[in-house]
Amino acid sequence: MKERDALIALSLAGCHYSQSLTVLREYCNSFSEVLSLTENQIESISGIGPQMKGLLSSCIKNREELLETTFCVQDKFTIKTLLDEEYPEDLKHIFDPPWVIYIKGHFTNHMPFLGIVGARRATSYGVWAADHFSRELSNKGIGIVSGLAYGIDAAAHRGTLDVAGYTIGVLGGGIDGIYPAAHRSLYQQIEESGALVSEYGPGVQPQKHYFPARNRIISGLSRGVFVVEAGEKSGALITADFAMEQGREVFALPGNVNQKASAGTNRLIRDGARMVLETDDLLDAYPEVKHSTKTVRDSGEWRNQLSLAELEVMDLIAEGPVQMEMLIYRLEKTVSEVSSLLTVLELKGLIQQLPGKTFTVY
Repeated sequence: MKERDALIALSLAGCHYSQSLTVLREYCNSFSEVLSLTENQIESISGIGPQMKGLLSSCIKNREELLETTFCVQDKFTIKTLLDEEYPEDLKHIFDPPWVIYIKGHFTNHMPFLGIVGARRATSYGVWAADHFSRELSNKGIGIVSGLAYGIDAAAHRGTLDVAGYTIGVLGGGIDGIYPAAHRSLYQQIEESGALVSEYGPGVQPQKHYFPARNRIISGLSRGVFVVEAGEKSGALITADFAMEQGREVFALPGNVNQKASAGTNRLIRDGARMVLETDDLLDAYPEVKHSTKTVRDSGEWRNQLSLAELEVMDLIAEGPVQMEMLIYRLEKTVSEVSSLLTVLELKGLIQQLPGKTFTVY
């Protein structure tokens, strides 16, 4: 059994906690060996509790059925593990990175990201700011990461989508779960033109304690975190704490000192977060974007800035307008792979999409 398959099987069975998975791997040297442990060996493992030991025993007893489920899930979702070279580089180096992440949509590593978070019960000021700054940053080629919650999160996602930017929604439940249910349309829009990410496999119901853990992924994927609006006890402050621990830039929008909704952001600024008054304040963390006055296309050096896969796509599109189906056929790549490459090239200002999923060079 391949170690990667064994790791995904453990995750799907409910071994979500990355620290527990780390303990198991250190004990066995390989996840493949974890699924061959005896009951006595399981009981001798220190660092995991009775609940995890019981779950592990169940995994081993139902190993064959679990592996079948694993293969089915891998056919339906993109899965990246810490064993893979393609695992997001920034996320890989945080404390306690998720061993497994499940993805729907078109995930890309080829652009800088900013996390935008804030209160669920946002004021009109907060919603405006999240929408405004996400639009401005998206137009600069920065991807927006948020948590698909009500309020600030939703405004950040929608602002990005409205200008055809790229956004990642990090979920606090299973990758196939839409929470809150009212965000079904937003979930589908992000899946179509961005990516949905979760450390929980399909069928896992959202739990209250999953959301703080989710926040470390939002900050882990991002170069910086912008807290738009937050009260004194807002969950967005947890994301800011993770960002500081991970060595990320923390930004905050000042608010009315008489408004409880801005108490958390004002305190962040007092304690050293960078105050945001305009888009350039955020771009300080992205000098390659801030100091660029030309698109990649205009620079004359765009070919040197593309990967081999991106060049292959560009060369095909340069022959004339081409539909996505033809690109998939000629490149011999999956829909997800081609969509990801096209998204990157659009954001770099090299191609544009025409009606009917047809692409042409600018």
